[in-house]
Amino acid sequence: MSEVTLYHVPPSFYSQIARIALSEKGIRYRGEYILPGPPRFESYAPWYMRLNPGGTVPTLVDGATVVADSFAIARYVDERFSGPRLTPADPDARAAMERWLDRLQRYPIRELSYGGEIAGIGGRINRMRVAVLRWRRRRHPEMAAIYDAKIADIEGFAARAVDPAHTDALRDELAQTLDELDAVLSEHPWIAGDAYSLADALWTVGVARFRMLGLDPLVGRPALAQWYGRVHARPSFVEADVWERFKPAILARVVVRKLAPLLAVLVGVAIVVAVALWRACGCASSFV
Repeated sequence: MSEVTLYHVPPSFYSQIARIALSEKGIRYRGEYILPGPPRFESYAPWYMRLNPGGTVPTLVDGATVVADSFAIARYVDERFSGPRLTPADPDARAAMERWLDRLQRYPIRELSYGGEIAGIGGRINRMRVAVLRWRRRRHPEMAAIYDAKIADIEGFAARAVDPAHTDALRDELAQTLDELDAVLSEHPWIAGDAYSLADALWTVGVARFRMLGLDPLVGRPALAQWYGRVHARPSFVEADVWERFKPAILARVVVRKLAPLLAVLVGVAIVVAVALWRACGCASSFV
């Protein structure tokens, strides 16, 4: 079997979706961190944009096969690899799974995550994103169409995210969706019926994200709360590093690790410059 590589970053909602699917299938993979945000915006580098024109994480590479969408990755690994089957054989259960996957996939998590109380910070980050993308476009005119599409994507969602009325509407929509999910889970233990499926795996990440955003998705929804207790207890919750609270220490370690080569170069240059200046000003004689 060819080596499986996942380009991802720990706090990314969509990276967690890919990781939990891989974990539930028991697939070993090589993880490569790609920072989609400051300070490096690595996901906008030409080599990565050629791999994934959306400039997003995650991206899965399985030999010659590249899968760039997290929901597509989840379906791909379930079909491609052996292990517990996460797609129901029963047509009705499968249809239920697909309906709930579609509900989660269509919900604008980015806009919710960058709106509300953090809209100011999110707006600044998105302006940085656009500046980096425009710089990349100037340096790589052969990729102008790809970069233009990404700039339009960022500008569109950024404008919606800072609109308080839009954020309120998203929260109202989410509350209704979670009420419906609670009703479904009051009838059977798992989202698609009597067996755990991809819908449960991916909604685990969804509910965890809503908790991280302080939206109290479990309050007043007893069936959903019981379900979350079950999925929280599964080994995949820890193995996939599902975030239900922000973990600055982990993110800091990732950033330091990614910046270490650059810092080493800068320190080396600083030493060379310091030695040159030291010699030029005759300071060496004072140490003899």
